[in-house]
Amino acid sequence: RSFFFISMKRFLIIILCFFSLQTQASYLWNESLKEAYNDIIHLKFENGKNLLEKEKKLNPKNRLPYLLENYIYFLKIQIGEEQSDYEEGIDRKNHLLEELKSSNVNSPWVLYSQSEFHLQWAANKLKFKDYLSAAMDINKAYRLLRKNQKIFPNFKPNSKGLGVLHALIGSVPDKYSWTLSIIGMNGSIDQGMNELASLIEELKQNDQYSFLLDETYFLYSFLKMNLQNDRKGLQEILRDIQKSDNLLLNFAACRIASKIGENDLAIEILKNRKQSEAHYPFLYLEYLMGVYKQNKLDPNAIHHFDNYVKHFNGKNYIKSAYMRISWHYLLNGEIDNFDLARTNIYYFGTSMVGADKEAQESFEKKTQPQLHLLKARLLFDGGYYNEALGVINQIENPLFFSNGHFIIEYFYRKARIYDALEETSIAIENYQKTIDLGRHNRAFYASKSALQIGLIYEKKGNITKARYYFEDCISMKDHQYEQSLEQKAKAGINRLY
Repeated sequence: RSFFFISMKRFLIIILCFFSLQTQASYLWNESLKEAYNDIIHLKFENGKNLLEKEKKLNPKNRLPYLLENYIYFLKIQIGEEQSDYEEGIDRKNHLLEELKSSNVNSPWVLYSQSEFHLQWAANKLKFKDYLSAAMDINKAYRLLRKNQKIFPNFKPNSKGLGVLHALIGSVPDKYSWTLSIIGMNGSIDQGMNELASLIEELKQNDQYSFLLDETYFLYSFLKMNLQNDRKGLQEILRDIQKSDNLLLNFAACRIASKIGENDLAIEILKNRKQSEAHYPFLYLEYLMGVYKQNKLDPNAIHHFDNYVKHFNGKNYIKSAYMRISWHYLLNGEIDNFDLARTNIYYFGTSMVGADKEAQESFEKKTQPQLHLLKARLLFDGGYYNEALGVINQIENPLFFSNGHFIIEYFYRKARIYDALEETSIAIENYQKTIDLGRHNRAFYASKSALQIGLIYEKKGNITKARYYFEDCISMKDHQYEQSLEQKAKAGINRLY
C-alpha cells in the first residue's frame, strides 16, 4: 500500500511536469513561422496572417505569432498611413504585448520580441505625431535590448535594434542630447552602423538567423543614406539588394540609386518590382516612379502622380504630388492647367513632411517656378549633371530676376551641379554666395549649402573647415527641412572625431 501511494505520487509529479512543459509559453521559430514572417516582410499580409492563425491553433503557447501580428500593424501603418489601421492597432497592441510578456521561458527572444514591439510602436506613434509616447517606447526598447544583451551576449539579433538605436542616438542634435544622457541612453552613428554591418555579414553566414537579412538590410540602407557620407558603401548595398523580390528592398534600392545619381537605374528597379494582388498596396512607389520620370523630363510622370493621389488614403506626399502635377503642366507650357493643379495643394494632404511643406509654401507664395531653374533642378536630381549645367547656363544674368528668391536658388543650383561634377572650387564659390544671400531666407538653400561645403572639406580631410560649416548649417533656423539638415550636420560633426 505504501509503495502504491509512493508510485502514484511519482506518477502525478511526472504527469504535472509533462503538463507544465506542454503549457509553458515558448518562442519557437519553426518553419511555418519563418514562412509567415517572410510573407509579412514581403508585404503579403493575408498569406502571413493565415499562417499565424494556423500556428496559434497548432502551438497555442508559442508567443512569436503575436510579434508577427504586430509586424503587420507596423508595416500597414508605415506604408498605408491610414487612421483606421492606426486605431485598430492601438486597440490591439496591449493584448499583443501581454501575450509577449506572458512567459518565463529562458529564451533571448522574450525580451527581444518586447523591444521590437516597442520600437515598432514608437515609429507608428511618430507617424501620427504622438511624440511623448513614442519617446517612452524608444526608452523601453533600449532598456530591454541592453538587458537582453547582458543576459544573452552572443544573441546576434540584438544588434539589429541596438544598431538602429545607437545610430539614431548619435545623430540627435546637441540641444536635445542632454535629455538622452539623463536617462542613460548613449551611442554614436559609427557604433550603430558598425553593429548593423557586422550583423549583415553574420546573417549571410548563419542559417539560424538568416531569415532576418532583408529586414536588417532595409534598416541599414536608410540609416546609411541619411547619416553617413559614404557613396562607396551605398553602392555596395545597392549591388546586394537591387535584384531583390522584396518590395521593401526595391524601395531602398531605388532610393539609393537616386541618391547616387543613377536615376535610370532607379526607374528600372521600380519597373521590375514584383507587385501582385497578394501584396499590400505600396503606393508610395508610384509617387517615386513619378519623381524619377519627371527628373528626366518624361511627360509620362504625371500618370504616376495621378494614380498616387487617386488611390492613396494616407496623408503624406499628397501636396507634393499635386505640386509635381502642376510642374508637369508648366514644363509643357499649359499655364491654366498649372494654376488649376496647384489649387489642389491647398485642399488635400497635410504638411508633416518636408516635400509637402515645400508644396504648401509654394502655393501660399503664389510664385510660379522659374522654368530654367526648375528644369535644372529636376535634371540634377536625376543625375543628369551636364544637361542640368547646359540648362542653367542659358540664364545670362541671374541678377535680372525680379524675384530675389530665384537669385539665391540660381547660385545654389549652380553650386550643386559643379559639386556633382567634382569642380569643387567653383562649387564652394557658389555655395558661399548662396549662404551670403540666403542666410535669413525661409528657403533651405543657405543651410544646405553650408552642409555641402562641410561635406567637401570633410572629404578633403580639412577638419577645421568641415566643422565650421557643419556648425554654420546648424546655426541657421526657421527654414525648410531644418530638422533633417541639422541631423545630417550633427552626423557630420560626429564623424570628424
